[in-house]
Amino acid sequence: MATPDTIPVAGVMNPNNESFIMTDTLLSSTTPLSLKTILSPSSVLNLFLIWLGYRVLLALYNISPFHPLYKFPGPKIAAATFLYEAWYDWILQGQYTNKIREMHGRYGPIIRISPHELHISTPSFADEVYPSSSSLRIRDKSQHQLNTGGAGPVSVTGFSTVSHELHRLKRAPLSKFFSRSQMLSLESEVTDYARRVVDKLLRIGSVQNVKEAFNCFTADVIAQYAFGESLGFVDQEGTWEPNFATWTSSFMRAAYGMRHNALMRRSAAALPFLASRMNLMGEDVKRVLHVMEVLVPEFIRKALGSDEAKDDGKGGVFAELIRGISENGKKKKLTEDEMYWLSGEGFNFLLAGTETTAAILTTITFWLLAKPTVYARLMQDVAPLNPDTIKWTELEQKPYMWAVVHEALRMMPGVSHRSARVARTEDLVFRDKSNGSNKEWVIPRGTPVGMTSMIQHWDEELFPCPDEFLPERWLLEDGKPDYKLQKNLLSFGKSGHGRACIGESLAYCEVYIMAALMAFHVVPRAKLVDTTRANFDYDHDMIVPQTKFGSISCKIAIQ
Repeated sequence: MATPDTIPVAGVMNPNNESFIMTDTLLSSTTPLSLKTILSPSSVLNLFLIWLGYRVLLALYNISPFHPLYKFPGPKIAAATFLYEAWYDWILQGQYTNKIREMHGRYGPIIRISPHELHISTPSFADEVYPSSSSLRIRDKSQHQLNTGGAGPVSVTGFSTVSHELHRLKRAPLSKFFSRSQMLSLESEVTDYARRVVDKLLRIGSVQNVKEAFNCFTADVIAQYAFGESLGFVDQEGTWEPNFATWTSSFMRAAYGMRHNALMRRSAAALPFLASRMNLMGEDVKRVLHVMEVLVPEFIRKALGSDEAKDDGKGGVFAELIRGISENGKKKKLTEDEMYWLSGEGFNFLLAGTETTAAILTTITFWLLAKPTVYARLMQDVAPLNPDTIKWTELEQKPYMWAVVHEALRMMPGVSHRSARVARTEDLVFRDKSNGSNKEWVIPRGTPVGMTSMIQHWDEELFPCPDEFLPERWLLEDGKPDYKLQKNLLSFGKSGHGRACIGESLAYCEVYIMAALMAFHVVPRAKLVDTTRANFDYDHDMIVPQTKFGSISCKIAIQ
């Protein structure tokens, strides 16, 4: 008979058919001791040291001759670790563009700005980085760049897709809705909203920030077109706020944190849950989350179930898109993945179609008021037109009007941070001809290569006196538009590039119509209030250009 201190435990036997003996003390202490050991300070320290050692070895490899980008010029610390970029863009709030400009001044037109990315300042190389959509040259996006907004439904959209081929598949169903011919058919709606904004500006009369008025205008236009109903910003009583752009400002400020902090990106998926249950988010963030997670999907569900939109074209882009993918004429039930994708695309329409165009219109308004000679010449150019029947196609045929719009695009491009592309299937060859040199650099395939509008648009050889608003630079000696110079703009990405902004034609339509109506009706009765050049001078970027005061602004008083 077994004694009390040798009782078999759970009938477990050893290979020799002997009872396995275990005391109560050993049973009760085994698991806690293991957890304590794993979580002990010495274990945590050891894990940290292993991680730190790996990072040090990786940094040493990045600056060693074994790395494919070893020979490219630039500061070694930038080549060694992403912490250098994170310091300027995340910690110092959008300052890496300025640092890259400074690095070009020291190291030349091609530099290494991170362990795996190059940056080029030579304008003529843009056609290599961003080849035309008609060419068959593959250009992927950089995942590091896409991490800037890589959370939620927007992470599965065409804009956030790395692969060149997959991007084309996602963009193809949407592209036809933003063609120039399609925008010409939308012109009457754009004009209607523009006139309502102008009427409201004149009716309010007191000091107003026209940037907010333009934010309301652009958000309502794109919402009306995409979903078949506006967000109601233009028609809200007696004010221009809130609007979609004021809601998204907090997201813009967090953009570079998302790029450099994987934990932040992973946590972003829980934001809607937290925001709805805990008071951890500002009201503007909660409203943007509501738009992305609730309002946009509701618009899409309405489009999916809309009978009235079936024949008369109502319901917007998404209603038409869903009808186009119907099965044998029957309404298609969207899968969760399809709804998630369309929700992201809808949110991107609102995000990309609001702030950027509003900033261009604000820039034009400021300079028309700040430089009366520019305004006088513009009015001389458009004088033959009837403001009551104004047309986009008429306006863009007026050389000085065209020049004013493109000078505004130069000084206030839609996006100010760099845009990198990856030539997956070919090595690129860059010839450095600066300072009499003719050195050839072979960029290995698979390398992200970026260019930046705020650097290229301030190239003094291309645009002399770049700090000055000079529409005349866009005109040839005979007074006709200089279309060759236009090709050097990186606004909207780069025109003709397969991954350029899908809403470029809509933006041009909005800018021409609204700028003309402002010139005819508002500018003659307005004056600047507490607004100077400092409210427009570039200081840093949060995806879009920022001044030292934050977003650009233009306050006017209307008599």
